[in-house]
Amino acid sequence: MKRISSYFYIFNSMVNKDILGKVAEDVGLPVDVVRKVYKAYWRFIKDSIEALPLRDNLSEEEFNKLKTNINVPSLGKFTCTWDRYQRVSKRYEYIRKVKDAENNKDLS
Repeated sequence: MKRISSYFYIFNSMVNKDILGKVAEDVGLPVDVVRKVYKAYWRFIKDSIEALPLRDNLSEEEFNKLKTNINVPSLGKFTCTWDRYQRVSKRYEYIRKVKDAENNKDLS
């Protein structure tokens, strides 16, 4: 299975059938199985990221206990640092305040 993961360098929602066919031929598996493995691989990454409790107000210690790095062969590491988390949290809070102010203005 390790050999299969090295082929998953396509980073888009549409899977190229020629590439799936080539991978299937190289590893000796049906195209349908390769497609399912590809989708399961990206679903796992998506689910892992979504499972992080980043909307909570975390302390730096709590944040550092989370697994916020995911290495994707041929693409690199997806990571979230404490500084990035703080900046995104502040931006999210600012956007929420602006939307609340607009909603209150509309209700007046």
